[in-house]
Amino acid sequence: MQHLRRCKSNPNGPLSVASYHIFSRVRSDERKVIRSTFSTIQPNPGTVPEGLIASLLHRFASNEGYRLYDDVVPFFQRLHEWRMTTEAASAGKLEPSRVQVGVISNSDDRVTSILASLGLRMSPQRWGSATAGESKGRLDIDWVAMSYDVGFEKPDRRIFEAAKNLSAFATESDGLYLHVGDNVEEDYCGALEAGWGSILLDRDDQHRGHVLKPERIQDLSSLMQTMQNLTKPELV
Repeated sequence: MQHLRRCKSNPNGPLSVASYHIFSRVRSDERKVIRSTFSTIQPNPGTVPEGLIASLLHRFASNEGYRLYDDVVPFFQRLHEWRMTTEAASAGKLEPSRVQVGVISNSDDRVTSILASLGLRMSPQRWGSATAGESKGRLDIDWVAMSYDVGFEKPDRRIFEAAKNLSAFATESDGLYLHVGDNVEEDYCGALEAGWGSILLDRDDQHRGHVLKPERIQDLSSLMQTMQNLTKPELV
């Protein structure tokens, strides 16, 4: 693949954010954060009702505060059908039964529960967990690497390395790793600089002049075809 956009490395080394410290402080003091937000429109933020604060905390820790794009569920349905196929992969192509899907997120530990509340079938496996637990039946997400757990945010290559180690094929030297994300610097460039294949999800068509197709897609409907056509040389 040729990359039209140049992803420049940080001359002072990778961007490293000890996000677990940031999120620990925010999570332990969320009520103050909410009151501070209300202080811009209310002279005495201490009068914000506790019931309202509790409602806001719940809203953004569940499906009440989010929704899936319309192409997400159909993508996972197609992916599941493909992963279950018994047809042998063509030479050099991905083997459907050995494809795993994970989440790499610059976020806190609510990611798994939020995605589950939106209807995705989540594995309990996450970075730093004492045990992966047992996962039965069909899964949409096989593992989760959150900056809250790892201690570094994208584009730091260490969160990508942590994600690799969560994969069932981490010990295999010829594994293929493809990242799909909507932020050019954190997702697209971060993955490239970590040695992954990278696709930019450009839903609003804002980066047409920066990233060439097939590395740039506008929705998930075309991602399956891209995955089915991937070969190792295309990912380096």
